[in-house]
Amino acid sequence: MFTRRKFLKASASAGVLMVLPKWSIGREIGPNDKLNVAVVGVGGRGAAAIDAFRNFDKVRFAAFCDVDDAMAASAYNEFPDVPRFRDYRVMLDKLDKEIDAVTVATPDHMHYPISAWAIAKGKHVYCEKPLTRTIWEANELDRLAKEAGVITEMGNQGHACESWRVLKEWYEAGIIGEIEDIFFWTNRPIWPQGQLQVPPAQPVPATLDWPLWLGVAPFQAYNEAIAPFNWRGLRNYGTGAAGDMGCHFMDIPYSAFDLGFPKTVRANSTPFNDYSWPADSTTLMVFENARGVGGKIGMHWYDGGRRPKSVKRVSQDLIDPDPYDPWNRANCIYVVGTKETVLCDVGNICMIHPRERMVEMTKNDAFPKPSVPRSVSPCNTHMEWALCCLEGKQPPGNFSYAAPLTEVALLSIVSLLDPDKDLEYNPESLSFKNSEVCTRAVKSLYDYNKEYLP
Repeated sequence: MFTRRKFLKASASAGVLMVLPKWSIGREIGPNDKLNVAVVGVGGRGAAAIDAFRNFDKVRFAAFCDVDDAMAASAYNEFPDVPRFRDYRVMLDKLDKEIDAVTVATPDHMHYPISAWAIAKGKHVYCEKPLTRTIWEANELDRLAKEAGVITEMGNQGHACESWRVLKEWYEAGIIGEIEDIFFWTNRPIWPQGQLQVPPAQPVPATLDWPLWLGVAPFQAYNEAIAPFNWRGLRNYGTGAAGDMGCHFMDIPYSAFDLGFPKTVRANSTPFNDYSWPADSTTLMVFENARGVGGKIGMHWYDGGRRPKSVKRVSQDLIDPDPYDPWNRANCIYVVGTKETVLCDVGNICMIHPRERMVEMTKNDAFPKPSVPRSVSPCNTHMEWALCCLEGKQPPGNFSYAAPLTEVALLSIVSLLDPDKDLEYNPESLSFKNSEVCTRAVKSLYDYNKEYLP
């Protein structure tokens, strides 16, 4: 038998490709069958999977898994007959034949091991964004999914919505012109980040299995400053503001313009340390892209309250708005073209800015008819994935799309390790030509040879 310890040793270093065993190939599922779904991480974002499927007669909840009984209590109470587990490995071993698919909604550091384990068991996988905690993990997870032939999706709701599709149609119709710059800003982090210090040990709540929560991460004593929510700003578990919102925001131009990977990345931030990500930061990525002016597009990321000094055709009071204004754009996407500036969100909003220009163009019937294929379940990636599992096809948000998008988003935090420098990135080798520290971060992977406590 291929034991857990052998599995962990198979991925001992980032430089070695993991070879997963063919524990099972999974049963064939047809449109008339039920999809047996196990939910890992029932509290928090896992509740979205339950909400999506509770009234869908084609999905059956095969199992719930959560390391914290308190976080999962609502689901446990609503579905008392669904088997419960704390350890996803035990769940997948015990109920192997009863599970077709797995949703993963845990802290970022556990996305990769849980998804990889499920793939090795032949299960279809839905994983929340960001796909993984590190860039190497994202690429490896995509490889494993392709080899296993399972159906995958990353929980990036905006990719099933209208915004990026409309933006793509407008560009192809010549409305926007050549792309000059793309601007994002977000009010994240809304949790502690910066030069945080490791908090002292506190008693572990009786409802929580702390070693299982830590999983592959280095040991750290429990403190309520870490779980259940503030892990996002801590480098051992989360990916900061970019990991939280970057996959949402960056997806819009990434998908609309086929951005690919940046040629150079330059970033700076307020001070931070080995324990936590910075309180605020700025990143400029330059893409060599035929849609850009002179074949280049600049993508500007701002978090922690930082904003650009100016955006073409956008007034300063919208860049630095009144916080009490109900239209306060605390989270914003602007795409600047040679002809028009477009305001987007991660859902269905895509409008020419300023509004008066949008009204004028609408009256003149300037916009093209829809041409980009729409989602089978608009703005509901859980349902999109489930329907695709039943139909035996990959959804648009599968891991082959999600891995490079996650890579782009995570480059914005990796580049903070070598700030104020034009870092030259090579996606083929997952390395920076002029930064060893950033290259190590890109290829980083937890040492799975260490004990992984049950």
